[in-house]
Amino acid sequence: MARIPYPDPVSLPEASRKLLETLPALNIFRMIAGSGASFVPFMSLINAYLNEGVLDAELRELVILRVGHLCGSAYELHQHIRVSRTIGMSEARIGAAGGKLPCALFSDAENAALALADDLVAHVKADKALFDAARAHLGDTGIQELVIIVGVYILVCRYLETFEIEIEAQDIEGSGLEEIKRGVSANG
Repeated sequence: MARIPYPDPVSLPEASRKLLETLPALNIFRMIAGSGASFVPFMSLINAYLNEGVLDAELRELVILRVGHLCGSAYELHQHIRVSRTIGMSEARIGAAGGKLPCALFSDAENAALALADDLVAHVKADKALFDAARAHLGDTGIQELVIIVGVYILVCRYLETFEIEIEAQDIEGSGLEEIKRGVSANG
């Protein structure tokens, strides 16, 4: 059971209520909708890299899974294993996201991005060699997006664990990415 009650959607500000109505029925969205003025812009940020980002979708999901493993967030892992499957990632690659690096199942770019993710979870400032290696593969925009994704999922994992958000009794169908995109476009 979550540490605080999920907010009653009727009590939410209109913009938050309208956005929540369009999003996938996930407990994280139910809870964070009650966070006040940060909910709508937070969802816009999430949408920006989930649906409009420059990083390859599998690389993005590998990084999110890696952060979930490093932060010990069962909810985050559950949801993004589901997303990874819906975008067609192999079970072997999904499983390897929590394993030793470098990994033969990952490209040089993926191994570099995941090594940087490890360093960012452990330290505030990235190691120069790890940063330079990832940047060589991803470019300036890609490295910025990668650092944002790692930072956001460190936050998300801490949010999920602190509020003890429960995994839903039944998974949603699909990835939920399109619903987020439509919801933010219409309400964000």
